[in-house]
Parts: sequence; structure tokens; C-alpha cells
Amino acid sequence: MRLWRAVVLMNLALGLGILLGYLAWGRQTLRLEQELYAARQQAAVPRTWTVRGIVRAVLPEANVVILTHEDIPGFMGPMTMGFLVKDPTLYQGVDIGETVRFTLSGVPPNVVITAIEREGKS
Repeated sequence: MRLWRAVVLMNLALGLGILLGYLAWGRQTLRLEQELYAARQQAAVPRTWTVRGIVRAVLPEANVVILTHEDIPGFMGPMTMGFLVKDPTLYQGVDIGETVRFTLSGVPPNVVITAIEREGKS
């Protein structure tokens, strides 16, 4: 008789655990759907960021400046990458290794540099 009670209690505990897990998963799914909807709404709007970075290379034939930049809030973390430049005159006179403040504009991930301001050598 004791074995039977142990089996029933084990099955009840297992069933309760599965039920609670399913309910928690359902709540999590609803929250994630709301976050996804908000992110899609936010991503569709053109945005502008002003960020500091260090010039690593200028590729005039591709109209690209490669920068090591700080965190771009709401878009990407700090990294080294190339950005398209809206106007080739923006990167003229900018030297490799120079610290700059640049402005990115567009709808992520399609952003371009619209302004570059020199800050000095790093």
C-alpha cells in the first residue's frame, strides 16, 4: 500500500510541475510577443545616433570608413566595422588612428554616416 501512495504522490508532483511549467511558458510567450511587436515598431522608424570612434581605415573606392566605435544605444554594441558614408567629402582629411565623433542615420541595419567631426589622435 505504501508503494502505491508513493507512486500516486510522485505522479501528482510530476503533473503539477508540468502544469506550472506550461503556465509559466504561456506567460513568457505573451511577454515575448509584446516585446517583438514593440521592437518591430521601433525598428521601422528612421533613427539618428552620434557616437565616438577611432578611424581604422578609409576605403574611398567603396565609400566606406572602418571605425572602432563605442556602444550605439538600441542598435549594436562596441565593435570594429565599416560604415557607408553619405558624402565622400565627409572623410577627406580624416587620418587613420584619429578619434572622431560621427553621426549615423537610417533604419537599422541600413545606416549611413551623415557627419564626421574630428576630435584628435588617440
